[in-house]
Amino acid sequence: MNGRMNRRKRIVVKNGALVLCLSILAAGCSGGDDFTGTGAMTAPRHGHTATLLGTGRVFIAAGLSKTDPLGSAEFYGTAEGRFMALPTPDFRPRGWHRAARLAGRGVLLTGGWSHGNIALREAVIIPPSGGAFARVDMNAARFDHTLTALKDGTYLVTGGNNGKRAIRGMEIFSPNEKSFAPAARPMFIARQQHTATRLPDGTVLIAGGGRGKGERYAEIYDPAARQTALARKALSSPRSRHTATLLSSGKVLITGGLGPKRTLATAEFYDPASSSFQLLKEKLSTPRQQHTATLLPDGRVLLLGGWGGGKSLADGEIFDPQGGCFRPLASAMRYERRLHTATPLPGGRVLIAGGASDIDVLASAEIFKAPPRGEGCGK
Repeated sequence: MNGRMNRRKRIVVKNGALVLCLSILAAGCSGGDDFTGTGAMTAPRHGHTATLLGTGRVFIAAGLSKTDPLGSAEFYGTAEGRFMALPTPDFRPRGWHRAARLAGRGVLLTGGWSHGNIALREAVIIPPSGGAFARVDMNAARFDHTLTALKDGTYLVTGGNNGKRAIRGMEIFSPNEKSFAPAARPMFIARQQHTATRLPDGTVLIAGGGRGKGERYAEIYDPAARQTALARKALSSPRSRHTATLLSSGKVLITGGLGPKRTLATAEFYDPASSSFQLLKEKLSTPRQQHTATLLPDGRVLLLGGWGGGKSLADGEIFDPQGGCFRPLASAMRYERRLHTATPLPGGRVLIAGGASDIDVLASAEIFKAPPRGEGCGK
């Protein structure tokens, strides 16, 4: 925005194709990790959602401008390489909501924050091509919650903030009945800005974002019982605004977030086999919260942007499970971003859209192409 870009320069030796990367070769740095602009969204947004549809389009919905919640939506077309306004009537403006793809039925948006610190009960189902949407109310109003697809085709909603405080409530959405039903009982701990990750056996790990004495405890949701049980071991540190990514090993990688006193550079694994957490010896290259974590096709995890060191971040790093290391990227995003989205696209690319910098809310977007693994975690 306003011509402000934070680029990392590279030195190119023109007597051949050699590119000297200002980074660490162990990240797979061969000049291959790069960010390219892909035009702007139809509106600046942060706290929005981005959902990949089966058509190869990315459905981007709502969010917040610099002063107001938004009631609009748009597509990014991978074939067209640009953003297009979605032909749909305005739904109630919101940010910090959640979204999920409904197979063959469009996109479900749940809850969100609106003017006056109001948490919304309203959920909407928007058809894949736009047009009139269906409204379905949740049992409880909430924002900063989670929405997780379960194996049986239903969707689990957990926690969030009701406009006054973090809440414990859970409910399940049935696409067939187009209705929400409460879980058998609430979570043990009130949570917001937490994560909920479906594990290979169909249960769901609910971690972080806790309030009160149990803030370090995680819970496991059992779809058959429609309730949670506490994980055997607590998190290494209380954290919110972190990320959680299911790895091909079945473990969950939890990175960064906001701790009791500062932004965190620590990461840990959750191991379903032992129902416990293990703190990683290696730390992130940059402490970060409100960042994104995207699983790449080769099993590595891309971390981008966020907030750390008192500012919005433009840098990123890759976690390689083969060796358990974090390595900084050779180049940075074109803008500092937090509360943005990072959506995996066909072909191993990632669409990064919107977010907030230290000076503005962004409409810009860019495409990241991951470098080859290279030397992996070799020193």
